[in-house]
Amino acid sequence: MRDAVCIQDLTGRIEWMNPACEVLFGWPLSALRGRKAMEFVSLPGNRRLGEASQNFRYDLNSSIFNCNVLGEFQRRDGSRFCAQQSFSTLKLGPEADQTKIVITCRDVSKEMAIDRRLRRVHSNLEYSSTHDPLTSLANRTRLDSFLKSDIAQKALSEHRIGALLVDISKFKHINDALGHAAGDAVLRHVAKRLKAAGESTDIACRLGVDEFALICLGCDGPETLMNRARELMEDVQAPFRWQERSLSLNIAIGASFAGQDCETGEDLIQGAGKALYNAKTGNQEALVYYTEEMGQTYRARIVQMRELRTALCEDQFEVYLQPQYNLKDNRVSGCEALIRWNHPTQGVLAPGAFLPATDAAGLSADVDHVAMNKALDALVRFQENGHKDMRMSINVSSSLLADANYPGLLNWAIQSRELRPQNICVEVLETTIMDGGGIGIVTAIERLKRIGVAVALDDFGTGYAGLAHMSAFDVDEIKLDRSMVIRLSDDPRNRMIVRSILELCAHLKIEVVAEGVETQDQLVQLRDASCPIIQGYGLAKPMSVDDMIEWLQVSAPSGDELSFETSESRVVEPRRFAGE
Repeated sequence: MRDAVCIQDLTGRIEWMNPACEVLFGWPLSALRGRKAMEFVSLPGNRRLGEASQNFRYDLNSSIFNCNVLGEFQRRDGSRFCAQQSFSTLKLGPEADQTKIVITCRDVSKEMAIDRRLRRVHSNLEYSSTHDPLTSLANRTRLDSFLKSDIAQKALSEHRIGALLVDISKFKHINDALGHAAGDAVLRHVAKRLKAAGESTDIACRLGVDEFALICLGCDGPETLMNRARELMEDVQAPFRWQERSLSLNIAIGASFAGQDCETGEDLIQGAGKALYNAKTGNQEALVYYTEEMGQTYRARIVQMRELRTALCEDQFEVYLQPQYNLKDNRVSGCEALIRWNHPTQGVLAPGAFLPATDAAGLSADVDHVAMNKALDALVRFQENGHKDMRMSINVSSSLLADANYPGLLNWAIQSRELRPQNICVEVLETTIMDGGGIGIVTAIERLKRIGVAVALDDFGTGYAGLAHMSAFDVDEIKLDRSMVIRLSDDPRNRMIVRSILELCAHLKIEVVAEGVETQDQLVQLRDASCPIIQGYGLAKPMSVDDMIEWLQVSAPSGDELSFETSESRVVEPRRFAGE
């Protein structure tokens, strides 16, 4: 037999061994016959000696007779090995001392070594599948598992668990400016501070490229969670050293706490995610706590996003037009096309009521495309009614402007309607330029100008560096923002700025349209400053295409110097729009 076989009496004394057993343990039968194997082959720390050895006796009811037993043993030369043993009884007669114990033994050291290696590989794979390799933080898989654990479920039911979602502001800019090594250093820095902010029972995770989470167990309430969030924000945003450089960053944090609107782990993460979204957008604080009202707003937006897709399929959008008046020629010279949603239950909605949901749903380019075609259709209507020189201004979002096919689509839409490109102006927001990364926007503007349309810089004066954009981008027109127009009457400094902009644009041969002109005094100030074109409620509110055509034929001011003091009879008063 290749397996080692040893026969012992009930007290463990060796009576016989086969040659394979002699080779395995390194002892000849002649040296061990009548002696107890446990005194020689067991590891030194496990050996039964003296009285323990003398008193030993096999228990025939022991479980060792029903299974294989793994153990570690020592050979005569001191080397160790792992063995798999099986125990059985051999009855040679009716007397108790005629019952023998037969032990079959096999060296499984190699198999055990392989098993240990496999266990290590399995452990490493399991760790890799649940942890981020760069930061060693738990990943989303580990987070999901943790939130389903008994300890997390208990904390949720007792309302003593909170979540912090952390996002690194402008992380892509760090990678682009300093390289991926710097980006990795920033991620490790955030991970280190996140670990330090957590208690031993908390779990820190990396959920995305630049998004992290800290799940806080044992918090006694939202205030404790927010205090920890403030400390974390201060700690993370403190400058740190990397390759002889001092790096600093800004983060946004969304916080949520177990309660009425966050009953499950998924609710907790979603709540913190909604708060983080609010922290990253608009003029919100960089640290925002999730509330039930925020959840209601979010759910309403989800419904609206679904309705927007239906609206596109069912052609529920139309354009309303707001006239633009040329102060030099004393005539209406054009209009701006403004998208409106004819909602089946809420009536006509202005952009402010649905554009945030449009952006969130990724439908901005689709809505802009609809607005573009409807605006061009309106221009065809104007020409059919004798207004051949009317110019149409069309707004375009960053998503549509970034589409390389947009200039071609616009050109085809113009040519198919037999319109002149010179009668079209595409308005680009300053924020679109900031978000577009520069080179792509320059290319888009150049392609638009090659097809012959004008390009206007919209909301001028509200962006980061309006004058710099005038220099960097070859625009034909700027739209002076309403926030600058409304301060003309009572802010001398603002008046000087507006006059300087108008003078500069005149030298650069850039047209100017002043938006939001509502009062006679504003009109006088702009006329005295030689502003070419105005637009605003003082002249007329946005109106449907049919109303605009009627207004042009019946009520539009023309020929005489414009005055709002005598213009009430000319102003169309359409209904109010939600979101206006």
